[in-house]
Amino acid sequence: MNLDLKDKVVCITGASGGIGMAIATAFLAEGAVVCATYRQHQNKLDAFSKELSQAQKALLFTYHLDLHDSKSQATCISAICNDHTRIDILVNCAGSALEKPFLLLTPEEVQQQISTNFSQQALFTQQVAKVMLRQRKGSIVNISSLLGKRLGRGVAVYAAAKAAMDRLTQTLALEVGKKGIRVNSINPGLVATKMSKNVQANMPSEFLEMSPISRPGTPEEIANAVLFLASERASYITGVCLSVDGGLGI
Repeated sequence: MNLDLKDKVVCITGASGGIGMAIATAFLAEGAVVCATYRQHQNKLDAFSKELSQAQKALLFTYHLDLHDSKSQATCISAICNDHTRIDILVNCAGSALEKPFLLLTPEEVQQQISTNFSQQALFTQQVAKVMLRQRKGSIVNISSLLGKRLGRGVAVYAAAKAAMDRLTQTLALEVGKKGIRVNSINPGLVATKMSKNVQANMPSEFLEMSPISRPGTPEEIANAVLFLASERASYITGVCLSVDGGLGI
């Protein structure tokens, strides 16, 4: 299926992570212009770029973005718009999970999880959505989590933040749909990335047996879902929180 993503300008937050890099790879393969943001790990994106074809290298642009700094957010968005005149697609993939019993969390850890996984992404989305409003067109895809829908021990604040992201997805879809902007989210289950390695190591073997597919997902499988929702092939889909979890949430 041709997703008609060639020359679309795509901003990906958290692009230096496992899922973010897979999403960037998939968009580049479709001929999209990828604006990959990073906070600390530019070296990972530099190494990633070296593995690309010359044609794909010409489509990859990297931008520093500290989501916890409003000036950094504004500078990043301004730079992308100056370089490419528009932002067609936003993929919010930044985030971090802290596995720790709720009663043992420090106030700083609670604030960090909420800020990283919800509030700062919400504020960045607000600014990008204003760009899309001027364009009268755009697509936003948030990377949430199965834990936004399903209970799990030791991840209370992370799960709450992801549930908040799902509600933001649906509420924003209502607010901007008539302005030509679609907003959806992907709720991955367990995905084989560096961030999930500790979770997998401590997970009972029976856990994955609860899933009809009985294995972790891959970053590429998440990327495939993102590309579809971002594309015009999903033009009648908005406000959806799509589980990509191997059936684990059934």
